[in-house]
Amino acid sequence: MSGPTIDPAVLIPDDEIFVRMNRVERWQHGLLAATFIFLILTGLPVLSGEVGVIRLVVGKTCAHAVRGILHRAAALVLIADLFWHLLYTLLTARGRQNLRDRLPRWRDLEDALSVFDFRSARPEFGRYSFVEKFEYWALIWGSAVMIVTGFFLWSPGFSLKLFPLWLHQVFVVIHGYEAILAFVAILIWHTYNVHLNPEVFPMSRVWLDGRMTGEELRRFHPLEYRRILEEREKSKKCIMERE
Repeated sequence: MSGPTIDPAVLIPDDEIFVRMNRVERWQHGLLAATFIFLILTGLPVLSGEVGVIRLVVGKTCAHAVRGILHRAAALVLIADLFWHLLYTLLTARGRQNLRDRLPRWRDLEDALSVFDFRSARPEFGRYSFVEKFEYWALIWGSAVMIVTGFFLWSPGFSLKLFPLWLHQVFVVIHGYEAILAFVAILIWHTYNVHLNPEVFPMSRVWLDGRMTGEELRRFHPLEYRRILEEREKSKKCIMERE
């Protein structure tokens, strides 16, 4: 005979708060966002031969030199932020769990394909959807490409001692077009998911306060919701049996 049914609303109230991003993770994300915007503002104008708003502040004569200094300084901050994230991921239990939850799985591919099949029901996500996983790993890959190519662009003389001119020019092209790709991806994809999606408009506040309610967890991450519910049901039943 099965035990008594436990009301899910009792185990996970709609107004219960779950920590989606803790303070460290929000600081890492905020620093990443700030440096990304700064790198875009000081980097993309160069592709058209301009130096953007920097020229209005420091004048045309010093604009290129100042732009280069600001761009390199922002790059160093970005690298430090990524290194901080790497240490956090490897050295903390939560960081390692985040990594495990972000690993791609076959279900993610099935979920992605089901989006284009209008006959399929809406896919259910665990802690991270396939979109969030793709964004995360695209960030890691894109950052690695930008750091490696940017290193050689930082010192053209050193780069030309190691590589022929045509390969150095390839670094220039890759660095520039990867920046454009990242800018477009953030502007269209990430901005829509975090701000313009009708389900969260005008924006999701997770990146600000790190919190998600039980109702939001059930709506956006039903697999994670059911996992937590099952764990609490087992714990509750064990307590009831002992009593």
